[in-house]
Amino acid sequence: MSSNGLRRNPRSAAVIGLAALALGLTVLGGGQAVAAPQDDPRTIGTPVTMSESAITAASLPCITSPGVKTCFDKAGDKVLVLDTAKDGFSAVGRWSTDYGRTGACRNALGVGHWAECNYDMRETGHIQLNNALYDGDTGLLVLTNTYSGWLSIG
Repeated sequence: MSSNGLRRNPRSAAVIGLAALALGLTVLGGGQAVAAPQDDPRTIGTPVTMSESAITAASLPCITSPGVKTCFDKAGDKVLVLDTAKDGFSAVGRWSTDYGRTGACRNALGVGHWAECNYDMRETGHIQLNNALYDGDTGLLVLTNTYSGWLSIG
């Protein structure tokens, strides 16, 4: 029993703690913390085959927010994600097409490393990128307000 005579419920305390963590991540991340759904198509990327200088030289369209840089390579329908901060989060490049496909590429390689996810997309569509951070310990995805415009896929 607590000092006010009420019995504490450990399950309620855990829910309150998780809610406080989500609120804290929202404030710290500058975005919205949401639970990653089980059927989320997020895939863990593989090491990028292009060098940093090749990515820069290719003038790929990219978006940047704290902890994440996401680029799109239409030559191979690849989403490239760079983890830019040693913050305990994985960098995530989320994407959606104008014809209804969505996905996310998670960089679990660590700060300073690029990851890529290869998708087979329609060549006549457009894609929009969005950055996020993923906390593997809690399963929370911290969304940012960083979006690209619509980019041509083909």
